[in-house]
Amino acid sequence: MKYVFLAWVLMCGLGGPLPMHGQGTAGFEGTDSLYRKVEGFGVGLPQEKVYLHLDNTCYFLGDTLWYKGYVMRSDRGTLTDLSKILYVELLTPDGYSVERQQLEMEDGTAHGMFVLKDTLYAGYYELRAYTRWMLNFGQCEYPHVRISEDLFYSKKMAKEFFRDYEKLYSRVFPVYDKPEEAGDFVKDMTLRPMRRYYKTPKKKKPEVDLRFYPEGGNLVAGTACRVALELNGEDGQHLGGMELSVRDKDGKVAAVCRTDERGRTTFRLPDVSEDADYRATFIYKGYGYEEELPEVEKEGCALAVTVGDSVVEAVVQAVGVDSPIAVHVMSGGVSRFYRSLPVYLLSSGGVDVADGAASGCRTCRMAIPLDSLPTGVNQLTVFDGKGRIYADRLFFVNHHDYDAPRLAVSGICQSYEPFDSITLHLQLADPADSLSSLSLAVRDRETEEDTYDNGTILTEMLLASEIKGFVENPGYYFESDDSLHRQALDRLMMVQGWRRYKWCEMADVERFAPAWLPEKFQTIGGCVNRSERQNIDFKKISNLKKEVNVWAMFTQGPETFELKQQTKDGSFYMPMPKIYGDCMMFLSAAKLKKGTDYIRKMRQKGFTDEEAWPDYYVKLDLFHPHFAHPYSFYQDMSPRDLEPFAHEDSLVRGAFDGRVLPSVTVRTRRNGLRRYDPAKPAVVIDAYDAYNMMADYGLADVPFYYLSSPAVSTLVSFLFVGDMNKYRDYFLRTTFNAWPNRLWDKPVMPGTPTHPVPDWLSRGEFEKFRSLSLLERFYIYTDYVPREMGSWKYRQDNQPEVIVGMQLRPNGEYFPSCRDRRYLWHGYAVCDDFYSPDYSRRPLPGTEDYRRTLLWMPEVKFDAKGSATVRLYNNSKRTTVSVEAVGVTDSGRYMQYNNVR
Repeated sequence: MKYVFLAWVLMCGLGGPLPMHGQGTAGFEGTDSLYRKVEGFGVGLPQEKVYLHLDNTCYFLGDTLWYKGYVMRSDRGTLTDLSKILYVELLTPDGYSVERQQLEMEDGTAHGMFVLKDTLYAGYYELRAYTRWMLNFGQCEYPHVRISEDLFYSKKMAKEFFRDYEKLYSRVFPVYDKPEEAGDFVKDMTLRPMRRYYKTPKKKKPEVDLRFYPEGGNLVAGTACRVALELNGEDGQHLGGMELSVRDKDGKVAAVCRTDERGRTTFRLPDVSEDADYRATFIYKGYGYEEELPEVEKEGCALAVTVGDSVVEAVVQAVGVDSPIAVHVMSGGVSRFYRSLPVYLLSSGGVDVADGAASGCRTCRMAIPLDSLPTGVNQLTVFDGKGRIYADRLFFVNHHDYDAPRLAVSGICQSYEPFDSITLHLQLADPADSLSSLSLAVRDRETEEDTYDNGTILTEMLLASEIKGFVENPGYYFESDDSLHRQALDRLMMVQGWRRYKWCEMADVERFAPAWLPEKFQTIGGCVNRSERQNIDFKKISNLKKEVNVWAMFTQGPETFELKQQTKDGSFYMPMPKIYGDCMMFLSAAKLKKGTDYIRKMRQKGFTDEEAWPDYYVKLDLFHPHFAHPYSFYQDMSPRDLEPFAHEDSLVRGAFDGRVLPSVTVRTRRNGLRRYDPAKPAVVIDAYDAYNMMADYGLADVPFYYLSSPAVSTLVSFLFVGDMNKYRDYFLRTTFNAWPNRLWDKPVMPGTPTHPVPDWLSRGEFEKFRSLSLLERFYIYTDYVPREMGSWKYRQDNQPEVIVGMQLRPNGEYFPSCRDRRYLWHGYAVCDDFYSPDYSRRPLPGTEDYRRTLLWMPEVKFDAKGSATVRLYNNSKRTTVSVEAVGVTDSGRYMQYNNVR
């Protein structure tokens, strides 16, 4: 019943915090009961998945990046009607946030733009997109040292700060230096300058990463088991063509295999022995390696899955299983197949049972109709009535329902002369298709760049979104359905240890407590604490003994409006009217009996006194992801930098045929320790925004004026650099107004004593840096790269330093701060119209047009016959164009067109 209730709540459009409902169950329930729970969960709590269509494949500093987001429901496969707000973030190559946009999403789609300012540095940037509903799933903990939790008010706030996510949509793309001359698109990439040159440690034997994945999850004694493996170098590069021998403890060879170009292969152990102690040996670069296979289980189930032309055959081998088990298959979280097996696997109907008297193994062969499963990733689980998972496995089904193109584009010429008119005709293959949305990009093919992160809406929704790691060149798995491609796809499925849809949570075996319902409108939420001078108790969510009213005032230009809401257990969740662009938001709290007149009076008396203590502290909940994930080897690597392998994605390889692209040059100085260069900081943040983050994350419990400069530097550094996941100090320096050689040194350590005022800084000047009214920004300079946590660069004495620069407002400017909370609130992002010039009248002589994206249309309108005509003009040089269109029908059919691939 609870899933029916939740489904009703989702349809009603509520947007507040979701009460905890999954408590987890213990004891025997029966396989039928657990199946019904999983089935109800998939319908009542569907997930959402995102794809971003970009206007180009690479960018230069100074460009504008245009994008459109498509958000799909996992259960129906259609554009979502759950969430109405999409968040899109731009992250630097190091992993620091550049900008976050909030987009209004009425029909499951939204579009926006990012300006790549000249003040940024070149490199591989990342776009990350999600809805708040998506943040309920796949939560994990960001690596950190436990002593860092002492910096927070409470363990709860520390836990929220270090909350991370296993899988969010990500798109990585190159950004090159701004052309030295307009139109001269040389692909140089000058990375952020570093002070320290990290010498590669001297070592002879290279490290490798070899991982084994028994089919079904375990090696079970007395069964025949197939094992997949993946072999990568220490940097993540696939090691193909490697021959491995699998031996038992007596040195007897049990299997021999060779990795494919993606470092994967499979081998079969015909009779798994309990005490065999299997090991794999191989030679790499002249060095021998030996790795242990997973430990053999005495009892359990081995699984083998084969996808045929009409059925999926599942073979379950059970050893020591004395309770009924069942087989369940789901796709997109929706149950597709269920079959229970009685005690000792005795069954009838479509199940074939065989005995293995010698080993105690009993084998079941089950035929699952292929037409009962949709195209895409399917998840098969073998479980018992207590909720124990004996085996599970991902496999891919392809009904070829996307083989035929669903969109045709005509009118594309081989090349166009300067300022030529371009007319494109778009035609739906089936006019009966009811198109929900379609976006179109026309670009200069000569300046495109191919990367390994080249997924389409088809590959993302059907494949990549179901897998935790990065899938390079995903189009390879779809370009053909021959045995070679099927084998590569099946190996990809077998080496996945992560599941997007967690069966134990869906079956209520493990607790699942979503924090948020899908957002239907803009909201603010948080908690209120009673303020006691330098003694605020944040051990609980709130230390209030009596509820209070939270007052929110928004000002945008001449308009001002206010909201009021009473707290519940010290927390509040407040819906807002629509706000576009930026506005100022003021938050305060007062006793229930205090009315509007009291609030207005308080805003007139001491409102801008930043040394005053408010009666109550209002804290916002910061739910956005705070950390960036490391890039895989192939995400920030150009295909041109690697030797092509035998079965490389022909879509990518063919895109280079007949093209001559400028070579990519990565420039960075490598001459030891360099001078401090303030030109390119890692992070620049408004001082007031930084203080709000400190307070809301639980790092600052007093008004800013009462924080010493060393404490401010420590907290700002911790916000953006963290603890590097190491139990040691890193060196922190503070500069004031970037005065040369004015560095205030201190180690970073929780509880570090306050330093005295530096003798070179007068008391009067020093006091200015304690005032938010005078402080403008913080600048952070560091060699540390969050994406490279755990890198050899930071081992032993290679300790990166951090410099926090505190910058006053110019010319003594004063911008009053507030006693209560004040925020620059970012409403819905406002997107400009794409500029497309009209050259119907020939331009004047000397006119130069250097557009690389010739046209970007986030929404193409079709007529009743499924046709659309688009007109645009070429830039000022002879051009070959590439045309890319992305769309979704009302029934959830994906449309992808690209004239190059």
